Amino acid sequence: MAWVGPVSAILRPHPTGVRAWAIALALFAASLAARLALERWLAPIAFLTFYPAIIAAALVCGWRQGLLVVALSTLAGWYLFLEPHGSFAFRNSGTPVILAGFVTVALFQVVLLAALAEVIRRLEALQAAHADLFRELQHRVANNMQLVASTLHVAQRRITDPEAREVIGQATARVDAMARLHRKLYDPDSYRNGLEPVLREVLGETFQGLPVRLDIRLAPGPLTIGQMTAIVLLVNEAAINAAKHVFRPEQGSAFEVALRPGADGRLLLEMRDDGPGLGPAQPGGEASRRLGMTIMQSLARQLGGCLEVLDGPGMALGVHFASR
Repeated sequence: MAWVGPVSAILRPHPTGVRAWAIALALFAASLAARLALERWLAPIAFLTFYPAIIAAALVCGWRQGLLVVALSTLAGWYLFLEPHGSFAFRNSGTPVILAGFVTVALFQVVLLAALAEVIRRLEALQAAHADLFRELQHRVANNMQLVASTLHVAQRRITDPEAREVIGQATARVDAMARLHRKLYDPDSYRNGLEPVLREVLGETFQGLPVRLDIRLAPGPLTIGQMTAIVLLVNEAAINAAKHVFRPEQGSAFEVALRPGADGRLLLEMRDDGPGLGPAQPGGEASRRLGMTIMQSLARQLGGCLEVLDGPGMALGVHFASR
C-alpha cells in the first residue's frame, strides 16, 4: 500500500473554514474567466472549462466545496452560454438535456472523489492498526528473547563444568545481543536510508575498540524488511565470531561484506575476514564457533538459502537467496 501516502496527500482536504470556500469560489471564477476568454472557440461546448474547477475544488477543499462549484457552474453556463443568452428560459428541448448531462457528470466526479477519499482514510487507519500490532508483536518477541537470556544466565550459575558454562555463556550473550538488535531492526524506520547505514551502525558496535577495517559493498536491489533484518543478524553473527577468533587475538584486521547478484537471478551475500580461516580449534573456542555457525545456518534458512563456506583467504561465508 505504498501508494496510499501520496494519494492521500492529494485527496485529503487541506484548507478549512472560510479559506476552503474562498478557494472554491476562486476556482470557479477562474474557470468562468477561461470560458469567457475562449468563447470564440468553445461556443458549442458550454461547460467544458468548469469540469477542471469542480475536480480541483473537490480534491483541494472537499466534496461540499465541489458541490458549490457544480451549482455555480450550472447557473453560469445556463445563463451565459445556452440559448437564449442572458436568460434562464428554455428556448428548445435540448437545453434541459445539456443541463442534466452536465450536472450528472459533475456530481459523479464529486461523488467519486469523495468515495476515493473515504477509501484512502480507511486504508490509512488499517495501515496504522497493522503497524501498531506489528510493533507490539516484535516488542513481545524481544521481551521473550531477553527472558530466555535471563533463564540461561541463571542456569549457567548452577553449572560447575567449565566447558558447559562456556557454552551456556556464549548462548546467553548471543540471545541477549539478538534481543537488543531485534528491537532496533524490526522498526521499519530503521531502514529509511537503506541497509548499509544499519549494517555500519551494528558492526561499529560489534567491533568497538578493535582496529578493524570495514568494507561494505551492497548492490541495490529489492529487499523486504524481514530479509534486511535477517541479513543484519547474519552478518553481525559472523562479525561476533571474527571479533573473538580473529581480531581480538590480532590475527587479522579486515572484515568485508558484499551483496551482489548471483546465479539464476538470486542474490549472493558474502562475509569475509582476513584471518587464518577455520584453522586449528582453540581451547574453549570450538563450542563457541559451532554455536555461531548453527545460528548463522538458521538465519540463512530464514533468507531462503543455505550457509556455505567459501574459498579463502580468511574465513569466508556465503548465502545465495532469492530477492523479494
